[in-house]
Amino acid sequence: MKILLSTPTLRLAFLVFGMTMAGQSMAATPSENVDEYLSSARIADGVNALSARLDDEPGNDDLRFALGFLQFADAIEYLGHSWYVFGLQSHSMFSRMLPFMRLPVPDNPDPQPMSYADGRLVLQEMINKLAASERTLAGIDGNDVGLDVYLGRAYFDFNANGAADDDEALWRILGSVNPGTGLNDEIAHDFRIALDAGDVHWLRGYAHLLSALLEFYLSHDGERLFNHTAHLFFSNPDTPYPFLAEVHDQEDLSSVVFDVMALIHTIDLPVIEPERREEVVRHLQAVIDQSRLSWKAIRAETDDEREWVPNPDQTGVIPNVRVTEEQIVQWHAFLDEVELILTGQTLVPFWRGETPRGINLRRALLESERFDLVHWIQGPGVASYFEDGPITEAAFWRELRQAFGGQFIGFALWFN
Repeated sequence: MKILLSTPTLRLAFLVFGMTMAGQSMAATPSENVDEYLSSARIADGVNALSARLDDEPGNDDLRFALGFLQFADAIEYLGHSWYVFGLQSHSMFSRMLPFMRLPVPDNPDPQPMSYADGRLVLQEMINKLAASERTLAGIDGNDVGLDVYLGRAYFDFNANGAADDDEALWRILGSVNPGTGLNDEIAHDFRIALDAGDVHWLRGYAHLLSALLEFYLSHDGERLFNHTAHLFFSNPDTPYPFLAEVHDQEDLSSVVFDVMALIHTIDLPVIEPERREEVVRHLQAVIDQSRLSWKAIRAETDDEREWVPNPDQTGVIPNVRVTEEQIVQWHAFLDEVELILTGQTLVPFWRGETPRGINLRRALLESERFDLVHWIQGPGVASYFEDGPITEAAFWRELRQAFGGQFIGFALWFN
């Protein structure tokens, strides 16, 4: 049958085909999507948009990676915005001591009153958001995945004004948390990382690590601690002792001394949700598992393109830092040792006394009825968990520090 191009049916078919191809050619790549939403401080919009796209393209692992990455960023932005609403004093020396309080959020001239219950809700919602990111990333099937991101152009809209303010730039936030980064606007603008399969596991590991810390805190009743010390962290705390905020002045040495004493004294936290302790252990084991998978993928890489965590044959995006084979071997030995400690097969040494004593850290995590900082350090708080058995050796930890040139903590935070 002969069909003429001038027939209405064929012309309509070409029109539909042309519109379809135009839509495909104009569609942004997942990497472009991430950069667009990060650079305009519209992370939540990006999560919604990419979630809808993934519903239509469930087999697109690059898109799934982009969504999981933005969901992780959304968890960070949510925490920063919540602290802004409640007037976190992020530059306080007390805030800078704690991981989830160190976010340099802008000062809020009109903060809402914050209760202990408000704080628990914030932390629980962050756990939920981290879990959403981890679930998304867990759906990636295979190692053929990639995501290019200009991290130096990212913004977190902590004050929720819909704008990418200068003090909300990620590179400025990192510079505030770690002044030694050496970042500036010019360097940050061109800072691009090429994430791949190893980084999928790296990000999943960090989601589990942060969740473990949050679950540990929420497993306890911290209301007494909050009531006595919230004024050290927030501008408008809702506590039974409002006069503490009235008289608190970090320039007043007497106030600082008594506040520090109160802080240490009230870190005596009864366990109220023991099931969260099980979650702590589960998350920590997942960190170990994801780190092993991450390094398996990293060591198999043969390219050398803007690597976040490189293997010994690659050049990473962090200048003047190389990863050696010895460090990778020692890192895996560290993972093995931590796993033995986490499962209770190896004990943690207790620091005092003439007789060597080992603490079963697993039992301490799962069975303790309270976390009393002073008593745990002194000894009575952990005495119930003394056991006979192999104790992790000091020589192992010395070798570990030597392999990383005395910078093990920094490498550990990077390697995850």
